[in-house]
Amino acid sequence: MARKKQERRKFHEERWPLLWNLMCCYFNEDFAQLYGSLDGAITAAVRDGSQDHRRALLKEWRDWNFLEGPVRDIRPSLHDGFGIAVRFEGPMEARYLMNRIYDGLMETVRAETHHNAS
Repeated sequence: MARKKQERRKFHEERWPLLWNLMCCYFNEDFAQLYGSLDGAITAAVRDGSQDHRRALLKEWRDWNFLEGPVRDIRPSLHDGFGIAVRFEGPMEARYLMNRIYDGLMETVRAETHHNAS
């Protein structure tokens, strides 16, 4: 692995450990065998862990997104930084994946918060 990739991966792992772990666990080279599809991996990822864990993931996701900024292509961050094995046809697919993860985490946290308030 090139030095720049190693540095990016180490930075991601140290700065966003929960998000890094989620991305490595659910979007590795075996995601299709483990979850049936990318949709299955997303569904499993956003439902895993306690509500507090998912809230912490959302916080890390927001920090990552803010630091990443409005770059056109986040694929280097996903592939090199988080080590995911999802192959994207273009930069919009990568952004779409990250937005689906964020939205899914938000939905599960809201649903549990609403359920617990009832």
